Amino acid sequence: MSVDANRSKLVTRGSWPDSVTLRRGWARAEARPWNDDHSEASLRLLRGGSPFLSACTDTVTQLGATGVLSPPLPTGAQKVWLRAGYEVFLELALMRLDLGKPLPTPDHLVVEASVECIDRIAAIDAAAFDSFWRLDRRGLEEAMEATKSARLLIIRDPNGEAAGFAIVGLGSAIAYLQRVAVHPDWQGAGMGRSLIRVAGRMARSHGANAVLLNTQFDNSGALSLYESEGYRSLPEPLALLRI
Repeated sequence: MSVDANRSKLVTRGSWPDSVTLRRGWARAEARPWNDDHSEASLRLLRGGSPFLSACTDTVTQLGATGVLSPPLPTGAQKVWLRAGYEVFLELALMRLDLGKPLPTPDHLVVEASVECIDRIAAIDAAAFDSFWRLDRRGLEEAMEATKSARLLIIRDPNGEAAGFAIVGLGSAIAYLQRVAVHPDWQGAGMGRSLIRVAGRMARSHGANAVLLNTQFDNSGALSLYESEGYRSLPEPLALLRI
C-alpha cells in the first residue's frame, strides 16, 4: 500500500526483526532492534510530531520490541519524545574537538577500509563493549549511513586482521566520531588514541572545523582519553529517552 493511498494509516515497510521504515503522510521514522543481545528497539524520528511518534512506538512494540529507545538527543529535540510518553533514560557527555590547532601524529598505521570487513568490525565491537552498548551489523551500518559521507578506519594486527576501528562521519563544517573500538587483546597499546588522531586529521582534510562525539559519563577511560586529545565536554549533555 502506498502512503498516498491512506494518509491516516501508518504504513510499515520491512520485516521485523530486520530494520523497518514507518510512514504516515509526510512523517517518517526508522526502527531496528537495539542489538542482537537486547530485544528493545532503536527508533529514529526523521519527520513528524508526537502523535506519529506514539503510533510508531505502538507499532514497534506490537512487532515484538520490549521497549523503545531514542537516539542521543539534545534538549531541544527531546520535547516531541517527552510529549509521546518517553522519559530520560541516560545522559551522555557531548564532546567537541576544535580543529584549528595542529593535531598530534598517530603512533600506528591507520588505513581506510571498506564495509566488506564489517563482520570483523562487529566482532571487535562485541568484544570491546558490554552487551547493552554493542553495535551489531545493523547498528554499524546505521552509523556509517548517519552522515552523507563516512569513512571506516582500521588498525591491523600482525596477522593483517583489524584490531581496532573508528567510524568518522564527514560534514561540511562538523564531523562526527561515530564509533571507536579496540579489541581487548590490543587495548593498552595506544591504538584508540591513534584512531582518534587520524579521524581528526581526516575530518580537517575534508573541511570540518570541529569533531563531535558522545560517550557515557561513567566511561571514565574514554572521557580521559578524549580529554587528553583535546576534546572538551559541552555544557549541555545529550540524552537517550526510553519508553
